[in-house]
Amino acid sequence: MEQDQAVELLRRISFTLVAGKARLEHWLTYAGLIEQAGEPAAARTVLEAISQVRSRSSFLPPDMRLAVSGRSATPLDLIEILIEIGEPQAALKLLQGLKRFCNDSADLHFQLGTAFAVLGDARKAIASFKGAIERDSAHADAHLRLGYLLTEKGQIGEGFEHFMARAQIVSGGNAHDGGGGAPLHKVRHDQEQREYLSSLGVPASAELFHLGDGERVPGPVVNPAHVEDAVFARWKDASPQFVVIDDFLTQPALEKLRSYCLESTVWHRIYDAGYIGATPADGFACPLLAQLAEEIISRWPRIIGAHKFKYLGAFNYDSELSRGTNIHADLAAVNVNFYITPDDANLNPASGGIAVWNSTIDSEPLMRQLNGSETAMRAYLSSRNAVVTTIPHRSNRAVIFKSNLIHKTDDCDFRKGYRNKRINVSLLFGEYGASTRG
Repeated sequence: MEQDQAVELLRRISFTLVAGKARLEHWLTYAGLIEQAGEPAAARTVLEAISQVRSRSSFLPPDMRLAVSGRSATPLDLIEILIEIGEPQAALKLLQGLKRFCNDSADLHFQLGTAFAVLGDARKAIASFKGAIERDSAHADAHLRLGYLLTEKGQIGEGFEHFMARAQIVSGGNAHDGGGGAPLHKVRHDQEQREYLSSLGVPASAELFHLGDGERVPGPVVNPAHVEDAVFARWKDASPQFVVIDDFLTQPALEKLRSYCLESTVWHRIYDAGYIGATPADGFACPLLAQLAEEIISRWPRIIGAHKFKYLGAFNYDSELSRGTNIHADLAAVNVNFYITPDDANLNPASGGIAVWNSTIDSEPLMRQLNGSETAMRAYLSSRNAVVTTIPHRSNRAVIFKSNLIHKTDDCDFRKGYRNKRINVSLLFGEYGASTRG
C-alpha cells in the first residue's frame, strides 16, 4: 500500500474509532497500520485494550460479547467499554495513541472528557468537552456532559445553557414523541399540548419543538418572606426532617414557570405509572430555573448551601391514568419539591401532595434494592413500624425534606383538561449520607 493511501486510511479509521462506530476488524486493521507506520507502542496499546475488554467479557451484554470476539457487526466502542468496566486510565492511554491520526476531532475530545470525568479530574473533563463543542457546536453529548459537570461545580447558569443547547440539537428526534405505541397518558398529553399551543397562535411547524418564556425575572424567584432563621428553626428540630413552605415562589416567578411548563415541549420521560417527566436534557433548564436553583442555595445556606446542586426535574400527572410515583427514597441530601398547578384544579384538597414516612434508608445498596420493588419497600416499612404523614397539594407549596426519607406522590384527583394536570418540580441537592442538620 502506498504511503499516502495508508495515511488516508489511518485517518478515516481513526475517526470511526473515536466516534464509537468501529467494528473489531477496524481496530485490528488500525493496529496493523500504525505498527507498519513505525508506531509499535501505539499498536500494542490497541491490542492490550482489546485483550483487557475480552478478559472482562462476561460482564458485557451479549451483543458486546459477540462484538469483542468478532462474531458480530455491532460497533465496538472500545473506549466507552473500558470506562464502563472501570479502566479509564486504559481508555485515556488508548485515546492519546489515537490523537495523532484523528486530526483532533470533536469525538476525540468528547471521549477524553468522559475518561477525565470518570477519573475525577473535572477541570480537564470540562476543558475536553468544551474542546469538542469548539470543533462541533452540535455535539449533543458534549453539551449534556458539560451541563452536568458545570452545575455540579456550582456554575448552574452556564451549565443550564448547555442543557438547553442539547435540547435544541436533539429536538427533531423526540419532540411530541407520543406516537408509535406510547402509553395513553403520553399520547393524551401531547395532543392536548398541541391544541393548547394552537390556541395561542403557535404555528403547527413550531409545535414540534417549542419553548415558552423561561427568562429570569427581574426580582427574586423565592418569596423573600421566607427568611432563613425562621425556616431553619423548624428544619433543625423536625422529626422526620421536613418543613412545609406555602407561597414558596413570588407571584411573577410562579406564573412564568407555570406558563413555561404548559407551553414547552419538554415532556419526554415516560413512566409506566401514568405520568411523564421533563429533565434539563429535554429543555427543562431555562434561565428562570437556574435562577431558582441559585437562589435556593444562597437563601438558605444552613439548610441547602453546604450541598451542591444535583438534579432538577418536573413531573406531569394525568390523574385519571396515574398511580403516582412508587414509594422510594433519593440518593441526595436534601429535596425541594413544590407544586405549581392552580388549587381550583384539585378536586380533593385533602390529597394530591406527598406522603412522607418517618423512616430513612441508610445504605445505598439497600436503597437501590427497595426502590426497585414496591413489595419489598412495603415490607421494610412494616418491619420498622413506619408512620406516614400526608401533606396535601396546594399551589405554590414547597416541601423541603431529607432525601433518604421514604416518600411517594399522594393519590391525586384533578379536573380534566390540559391546564389542570398536576405538575410538581423537584430539586435535589448534595450527596447521599451528608449531614442535613446544619
